[in-house]
Amino acid sequence: MEALSEIARQIQNVLAFGTIAEVNHEDVLVRININGRLTNWVSGPGIVGNNLRASNHLRVGTQCLVGCPAGDPANAVILTILNSNSLFTPSSNGAVDTVVWNDGTTVKYDTSNKNMAVHSMGDLVLTAVGAIRIKADGDLWLDGAKIHALEDS
Repeated sequence: MEALSEIARQIQNVLAFGTIAEVNHEDVLVRININGRLTNWVSGPGIVGNNLRASNHLRVGTQCLVGCPAGDPANAVILTILNSNSLFTPSSNGAVDTVVWNDGTTVKYDTSNKNMAVHSMGDLVLTAVGAIRIKADGDLWLDGAKIHALEDS
């Protein structure tokens, strides 16, 4: 009967909801609170593709769905991050993809009207090893307190 209870416990713990309790940004590790118990340090989810790597640092208080190998929450693996009331959704428009940083810097792309907007709360700097080209089929507007054009000789 004891073995049956252990199997039932493991099955119940295969999937669980948790909350990020601690974050180690340098090593991309997190500890997750699952029903009042902290996991070991586990890897945070990564954004890795054939042609890119991106950092997506998690924050304390973020809710997640975890998978627990062998039903052991101490070794949880984050399966997905959940939206919650503490983390507002930047857009309720299904045609708009939005990224918002803590300082308010925002990148939006609206697929319905093919419009991308970038708003920086500080300077916006574009650098390139090669040329930078600005091409518009419509008008090109430059609006600033001062407009500087430099040319190396």
